[in-house]
Amino acid sequence: MSFARRFGHVFPRRPHSVWFALATGILVTLAVAAGVLGPVLALVGSTIGAVPLAPFPYAAVTITVIAGYALAAGLLALILRIRNGPLAWILAVAAVVAALIVSVYPLFPLATAATDTAGDAIPVVVDWVNRVRALLP
Repeated sequence: MSFARRFGHVFPRRPHSVWFALATGILVTLAVAAGVLGPVLALVGSTIGAVPLAPFPYAAVTITVIAGYALAAGLLALILRIRNGPLAWILAVAAVVAALIVSVYPLFPLATAATDTAGDAIPVVVDWVNRVRALLP
């Protein structure tokens, strides 16, 4: 006889839906990290490598991505504390949405940095066009 039954402590078992929600949340969050965050970071890295003077906030993006994935991990860990299937699925979906949002987030500072760099380059290009036009008959 188990310790819990011997002393009158009987805890209800978790429904299978809670375990399925946890497993699905973990797998989809890992898929988002590999399928979305990986290519986004590769795009950001290649763009910053091509335009090294672009003002990109590395620290802010890093902290945001780490905090977002920590939030997703916390939501998934919270599933272990509950015994309600629908609530477990809500937490799993919230974890995946949080992971998806912070995976796409680095594109916004990159777009802002690229716009600032393009804004600085436009007067130079216009000046070159005017010089070439002045040389033509």
